Amino acid sequence: MTWITRPTALRNGLVALALAFLAACTPIIAGYSLQAYTNATQLKAETLALIDASGEPWSDHAAEARALQTRIDGAYEFSAGTAYNREATEMWAKIRDRGDTALLGAFFARWSKAGTTGKAYRARKHRFVAIAFDRLICLEANKKEKTACPSFDGTGGAEAEAGNE
Repeated sequence: MTWITRPTALRNGLVALALAFLAACTPIIAGYSLQAYTNATQLKAETLALIDASGEPWSDHAAEARALQTRIDGAYEFSAGTAYNREATEMWAKIRDRGDTALLGAFFARWSKAGTTGKAYRARKHRFVAIAFDRLICLEANKKEKTACPSFDGTGGAEAEAGNE
């Protein structure tokens, strides 16, 4: 009887070893995507340009702002639909959040209510949004080649809203 159980135990051990090897080969982060990188770099440029234009009346840019928000939503959906892409998707979620205390949500809410934004406010918001996009761009670039990324803790929403200088 012993001769029957040894091959079975050996076979089970080899199967377990093979499964462990396969699990170790499973990616923990999505591979590099030129589309994801392009989304991040293009939308950063468009968003910062719109922030800079917010010294002009909201009514002159409302359609442009809504279109930008839709493109950002599309980039979020692309990221969310990519396997093993949790960190980039979370960063897109912070960028696209439309809440009144969120990064861009606070900006669009303030601009639409006030009609224009002040120079100092635009400079602060420009800096916070640029940092958020830089983090996202770095995350995408790291999928191709390892580089150091700036940190982003989600600040730049309500705490960057004080004053309309």
